[in-house]
Amino acid sequence: MRTPLLWGGPAALTVLLAGSLAAQNMGPPPPLMQVFREEVKPGRVGSHVQTEAGWPRAFGKAKIANNYIAMTTMYGPTEAWFFEPHGSVAEIDAANKAIEAAPGLNQDLDRLSQADAANINSSRSLLLRFVPEASNNPNINAAEMRVWEVTIFRVRPGKEGSFFAGAKLYQSLVQQAKVDAPWATYQVMAGMPGPTFIVFGPHKTLPELDPSSGVGAAIEKAMNEEMMKQFGAISEGFISVENLVMTPSPEMSYPTAEWLAQDPKYWGKKAAVAVKPAANSPAPAAAPKP
Repeated sequence: MRTPLLWGGPAALTVLLAGSLAAQNMGPPPPLMQVFREEVKPGRVGSHVQTEAGWPRAFGKAKIANNYIAMTTMYGPTEAWFFEPHGSVAEIDAANKAIEAAPGLNQDLDRLSQADAANINSSRSLLLRFVPEASNNPNINAAEMRVWEVTIFRVRPGKEGSFFAGAKLYQSLVQQAKVDAPWATYQVMAGMPGPTFIVFGPHKTLPELDPSSGVGAAIEKAMNEEMMKQFGAISEGFISVENLVMTPSPEMSYPTAEWLAQDPKYWGKKAAVAVKPAANSPAPAAAPKP
């Protein structure tokens, strides 16, 4: 999963992701986020989890604190996303250098990557930066969330303003509905064709997504005909919209001690490791010739 990220060039992806891997339970989203996205082959989900479990063990053994949270799709393409927060590009650079310098770590990661090649069709690395003006009450306890709505907007070139206008209009709709609907906005600096925007909505349970009750029902009730026309005009600036539902995968995650302390039974789940770091043991003797 995790290798040092090399990036460059302008892309415009925005991810709306509430919460962070910060030490405090309630806090602002991290200024930067690395996201590693993998498309898992059919029939290889279990093997993928087992292989990915080797990365946290390898990083922990090397004392590399690049903590991250893994999520997998409940509805949508069979994918796994890994979210790694950072305070600055300099911090990312320092983490990459620490990985490169750790004795034996690159060999362990190479073995894991080779094994994981049998589980995935493709992978992509993204670099995102926080955009507070397109966010809504983003300070949540992300460690409590078990379900995330993910809506991916592909925007027509030169129409980025349409997305921000839509975000502002939706903020006003949420205020009128008098409900709690947090999200946080990130812009991708590299790793994906742009402009693209992704909206992450956090939930504690799957039933919270039911549009016939709760937050969804209140927002729908607050929607009037004029707002529907405005959203329709805004949508003309989009190429496509894709909806996903994702859930955390503790077995593939490398959470901080603070996240573990909040719910050790959940975040402490472990999976059997399919590929283990090589041990310092003598090679087996060759079989005798017949």
